[in-house]
Amino acid sequence: MSPVPREQIDHIKSEIQSVLGSTASEVFLRRIDAILDEWASGKYTAVQACEKVQKLVSLFIDEDKAREIGSRFAPIVMRETAPAKK
Repeated sequence: MSPVPREQIDHIKSEIQSVLGSTASEVFLRRIDAILDEWASGKYTAVQACEKVQKLVSLFIDEDKAREIGSRFAPIVMRETAPAKK
């Protein structure tokens, strides 16, 4: 797995924060940031990072918000998993 551009990570962080709003504590957001940092370093794929964030949000905040995050993650996941053009 290759590292992910910082702009992409920052974009998805802002999307997650807009979905969660004030329902998430600073500690909870740091846990999400840790997952996204592991994705940025290439440890996780976009799919794995998305699943981990969704599970965390679903367990501790709200299932609907987890689905919303998944839908906002979807374009990034689709681009990453699409076969490379030759």
